[in-house]
Amino acid sequence: MTIFFWILVAILIFAIIILIHEFGHFYAARKFWVKVEEFGLWIPPRAKKLFVDKSGTLFSLNWLPIWGFVKIAWENPNFFNIYDEQKNLIKDNKILILKIKNKEKLFDRLWKEISKKDELEILKKINEENASYNFKNKPAWQQSIILLAWVFMNFVLAFVIFTILFFVWVKPIWVNSYIKTDLDLKLLPNLEQAEKINFWKQKWFLLAPIKNTVAEKSWLKKWDWLVKINWEEVNKIEKLLEFLNKNKNKKLTLSIKRNFNFDEKIEKTYPNLNNTKDLVVNIKVSNEAKIWIYVKEYFNKNPDFKYKFWIIDSVKYWFLETVNQTALTFVALWDLWQKIFSPKTPVERAEAIDSMAWPVWIVNIITKIFEKWFVFLLLFWALISINLWVMNILPIPALDWWRFLIVVINGFFKKFFKKKLINSYAEVMIHSLFFIILMWLIMLITYNDITKLL
Repeated sequence: MTIFFWILVAILIFAIIILIHEFGHFYAARKFWVKVEEFGLWIPPRAKKLFVDKSGTLFSLNWLPIWGFVKIAWENPNFFNIYDEQKNLIKDNKILILKIKNKEKLFDRLWKEISKKDELEILKKINEENASYNFKNKPAWQQSIILLAWVFMNFVLAFVIFTILFFVWVKPIWVNSYIKTDLDLKLLPNLEQAEKINFWKQKWFLLAPIKNTVAEKSWLKKWDWLVKINWEEVNKIEKLLEFLNKNKNKKLTLSIKRNFNFDEKIEKTYPNLNNTKDLVVNIKVSNEAKIWIYVKEYFNKNPDFKYKFWIIDSVKYWFLETVNQTALTFVALWDLWQKIFSPKTPVERAEAIDSMAWPVWIVNIITKIFEKWFVFLLLFWALISINLWVMNILPIPALDWWRFLIVVINGFFKKFFKKKLINSYAEVMIHSLFFIILMWLIMLITYNDITKLL
């Protein structure tokens, strides 16, 4: 099958995640008799109107496959940009209604007089804005449930996938060697946890000699795998450092494994490593206990390892895994924030920015893993769902959690002070500005994804 087929499969899977997320908003709005004007898959411009249901909701397909939306009736209030004869902008719709009924002259922003037909259309929109099916006319608790209903849907998806796989069988996706955390994670264990549960059968050190150094001159090559030093097995970085510190200005004998298919990706050549013979390389350690080699830990997985629990334990580990994966996402975001805005070195910031990825990267990952392991794909699906709800609970304007906070704050002030703290005009302006910023950021990350793939 061609790569294009797997890309289409990946886009389809991501579309299902979006639909489940947005269905939470849609279902909650319907339950509280709020009119849903449109349910859109992906982001406009619109590609096709699919159908209109009995309640008048338009279901549409759009061109930009990066997200989706549910357009609720008058979620954002109307602003007509109409001026009176003194060239004052009329911000209050009640005053606007009064001026229309008194037959006063009104003008648009180009100082063109508003026609009678336009005045009737304005009155119609204002009346609809005050209708009972209007989102903003519902109690604050109902608005909050509509805005946060996607949280429940994300948990449902994670519950179904995690519970079934923990009951049938599943193994870790990979080992977290980048984010420092002691969270008890079944699917993304850290190095110590992976060794403790015997997920790693054997550990290797991947070598990359620095150019024009003693390491390169000693015939070491990129992708060499360190097995022994002075005929002793080395499986911990501490032991490697111990050898270097004890043998300053002395020669060390390195036993390595080498695969000569350097143009192939390491995951393709990795299974052949156990079939290659050990090569011996002698290298001299400097006064500073250095041999000028970049070292990365790599592991040989235990193919027989798997988790398999009874149904009660499966539900238990679904809950624990979801909570811990959520916490890990927050830790990762904080780590990314620190590296970008308060890096220890310029290189750290550059690496952090380069690590930012989203739509194209997800499609690329899915297309690679689908052919290898369908279970892996399901787990990746559940983890994306968890990450989506974490991103949406960040208090960023234009995202759901920020809207929820405004509903709560304004609900509190209306109850005790009879007025909103944040007026509708300011709310819309803030959402619009940050929506533009988010779209710009998504396009930037997408460009970064594409350049990395190329």
